[in-house]
Amino acid sequence: MKIFQALVSALVGGFVLTLAAGAHAQSTAQYATVVRIQGDARYSPDNGTTYHPLVVGKVLGPGNLIQTAAHSTVDLVLGDRVAAHIAPVPDKVGPAADAPVRGLVSYKAQAAQNVIRMKGDTVLGFNILSASNMGADTVTDTELDLRQGTIMGSVKKLSAESKYLIKIPNGMAAIRGTTFILSASGAITVTDGSALISFNGQPAQTVNADQQFDPATGQVTTLTPEALSNAEQTAVQTVTLESGIISFANDETTIYVSPNRVGGGAAAPAPPPPMEDVAVSR
Repeated sequence: MKIFQALVSALVGGFVLTLAAGAHAQSTAQYATVVRIQGDARYSPDNGTTYHPLVVGKVLGPGNLIQTAAHSTVDLVLGDRVAAHIAPVPDKVGPAADAPVRGLVSYKAQAAQNVIRMKGDTVLGFNILSASNMGADTVTDTELDLRQGTIMGSVKKLSAESKYLIKIPNGMAAIRGTTFILSASGAITVTDGSALISFNGQPAQTVNADQQFDPATGQVTTLTPEALSNAEQTAVQTVTLESGIISFANDETTIYVSPNRVGGGAAAPAPPPPMEDVAVSR
């Protein structure tokens, strides 16, 4: 709790919303929309008790978590619901246990949005996704739960009162207008903007552009030329994902609506392997 409070205080810079401003705030729900899948992934609406195949176009709110299989990736857009941009693909719908979500042919971003790419063997939960209209600014409140694996993200510049927190097993990261790579181990690399990382109960440290935090040493260091080159390549992928969600090719994921055989068709493929050593309640 102390880590959480310290990060929130640092993130908002000590700013306290007035009761009058809060009374006029209009809170709206935010979502994580799946815009690309390479390989296999599944999601759970109940913290890992049950799972369903994850498909492009699926819109998830707080309380859900996603697990990617080995050598798989999932790309997400965080923000307003974008279901209106989803075009149907009749020839790619098959029997399944989930709602009949159809493949996303194309998605045109209306403005710079926050995006996340989940790498293989990653488990990511969504604790808080909300926004409030404060008049001149929109205040967003995002809290993700990275239980295992690695994510890379691009977060647009946030208003001073907004929060973007990512829990990890032994700490928490606070993101501010940043392109970053974060692992559940606590390692974080920042290629643009800055982030705060608190690990193993230690005071939060600032990680600026072209820097990394090593949980093994507890130190923030400047990237070596080789590491910087690798990080920049990853950043290009992430930023391209943010600005390039314009013309996706047809989704290659087969979509299922029931695990049973229907009309002699093939059975649904097996979901990703069960989570191992991953806490299902935090």
